[in-house]
Amino acid sequence: MTDSTAQHLPTIYLLGDHLDAALAMGEDLLTEKVTLAAAEQKLNMARLVRQAGEVADFLHGVRTLELNLIARLLQGRKRAEELKRKETRLKPLISLFVAGTAPLVDAAEELGDTTTEAFDTGNVAQAFLRSRGLIARDAAGLDGLTRLAVTEEYLVAGRIRLGTLLDLVATFLDMLDTLFDLYREEPAVVTAPAMAPAEVQETAAATA
Repeated sequence: MTDSTAQHLPTIYLLGDHLDAALAMGEDLLTEKVTLAAAEQKLNMARLVRQAGEVADFLHGVRTLELNLIARLLQGRKRAEELKRKETRLKPLISLFVAGTAPLVDAAEELGDTTTEAFDTGNVAQAFLRSRGLIARDAAGLDGLTRLAVTEEYLVAGRIRLGTLLDLVATFLDMLDTLFDLYREEPAVVTAPAMAPAEVQETAAATA
């Protein structure tokens, strides 16, 4: 390892941490789903209220994970751009990562400005579902659907396909690990067994 690379290791490890966290959040996003009442099922008020609560929980979970994912990726972009001028081996991949996540920079401010109160209203919630590809753009609502689920086709911030984004992050992280061994295990520290009192006395006598 060169002195220059060693100097940049803290930034490299921070970048790896952001990418690793973003990848985990993306994978968590892919587990988000909610089952809806079948079209032929008769809905009473209790079932309607329960479904509304389940959908609200689903939306809250998805939005929270998305915001955290975007925050991690934006932090990763900053670290990557710091390295771009210093680590020539990473320049092509950094350029690809920065270009691939550029739409998130424009989206970050407007996403942060969306209040929870506004998001909880029906129109805004349905607009969110449409913009993320969770329901069709021309869908009036949830009628005819049996479930909502995040897939790789989910549009992060309404702009980037989740599957494509995770592939980009995973590729970058794998390259960092290959070059800098991010996840190497520290060697085990071997310690001598403690001596019994009699052994201590014998050792002291022998060295006296």
